[in-house]
Amino acid sequence: MPKRTQALLGGATALFLGAIVVLAGCTGSSACGGDAVPIRESTAAVSRPEGPHVVPTAAARLPDYDNLDPQDDPRNLTDVDLNDGPGTQELGASKLLREIGVMELMDSYIINIPPSAQFIARWDANKAAVSNLYYFADAGDGAEIVDTFESSVLGWAQGAMGALPEPGDAQELHDAFFDVLEACGRASAWPDVELFVLHEGRGGDMMSHLIEPTFGMTYFEYQELRHQCARYAATYPTLEPSVRDDLLAPQRAHYARVILDRLDNELPLVRIPPRYRAEIDDLRANGW
Repeated sequence: MPKRTQALLGGATALFLGAIVVLAGCTGSSACGGDAVPIRESTAAVSRPEGPHVVPTAAARLPDYDNLDPQDDPRNLTDVDLNDGPGTQELGASKLLREIGVMELMDSYIINIPPSAQFIARWDANKAAVSNLYYFADAGDGAEIVDTFESSVLGWAQGAMGALPEPGDAQELHDAFFDVLEACGRASAWPDVELFVLHEGRGGDMMSHLIEPTFGMTYFEYQELRHQCARYAATYPTLEPSVRDDLLAPQRAHYARVILDRLDNELPLVRIPPRYRAEIDDLRANGW
């Protein structure tokens, strides 16, 4: 793994810990009370890792939405708004795209999610792409080039997931990711939350209409918690860095190959914006 990526992953661990801590507290709604019903279709021995590298122990709070006008409170957004409407801009993956750009979003997060958790990678990549439709709607000159490039990379990444190679020890990568994802949910304000449904060794979504009555949290809160926990899980804090890098190497190389091939085939329809040229040059020279 390139030194640049190692630094990103190392720094990301501290960043994600802080982000998860922010998500760990009650919001003043019904988030901290009520009985939850386990809904996992298959609960094949998901262990809960312990230790300082796994989940934070300090309690904190979500952003204080209670003083916002209801129309500005993202917790009030409908499922439709958050999946296909302007509400996609409020989601963590979309904000991360705006913060660090599409290449670092891929490098530090999306391409590190294991094949068995593809449902999370697809969802976050798709919502970030949808959010571009609204973010760039009224943007000025040059925005179309950036929009087309970012949305294309996110779309190519989703296509690449269909042929994602399994690592030599797929179970080790799977266990490391889902163990931390599970533990992160348990450390949140909703300790009974189920952030995934396991079926035949692969993760999947739970039905959106069950989230609020089952866990006492809104759809927005659920998606934000899962996003932050997945970002942390994708750093694999329970694995030795050398083991993590070896397990991730095949899929990181696969994503790089697919995206560069598609970019070469789509030029000049998809142009490289100035802000991304150095990153594309680095990808060509060093890979992911």
